[in-house]
Amino acid sequence: MTRTLVIDTVDHGPVEIPEPRWCTGHGWQPNPYLADVTHYSVPVKATAATERHGLVEVMVARISHAPYGVEEPEPYPVVSVALDVHHDFPAEDIDQVARGLRVAAMRLEAVAAEALRLRGGIS
Repeated sequence: MTRTLVIDTVDHGPVEIPEPRWCTGHGWQPNPYLADVTHYSVPVKATAATERHGLVEVMVARISHAPYGVEEPEPYPVVSVALDVHHDFPAEDIDQVARGLRVAAMRLEAVAAEALRLRGGIS
């Protein structure tokens, strides 16, 4: 089941849209164009604990759904992924980086499985 919410858009004025339960809200998106209205889930992260750089984020993923997009409308929720490990590491840190990437892979698979589940009924 979804909630209904009214978003004041720049191009269509107040628009009533269904908001999936997994959406974290639209406070970050004040007065968007309708095509830019995007639902986001909570972010899922993976990190690596390194000696040289401390805790390094290697991945952030979340479910995303932009149903009103003009150029690329999304009929179903998709998985938004940011992978980023851009440092020079001593060889001793690579085991931790690799472990963080394995955790990232498992979490990414879980987020994708949830997005697939939501295709049956966006809730």
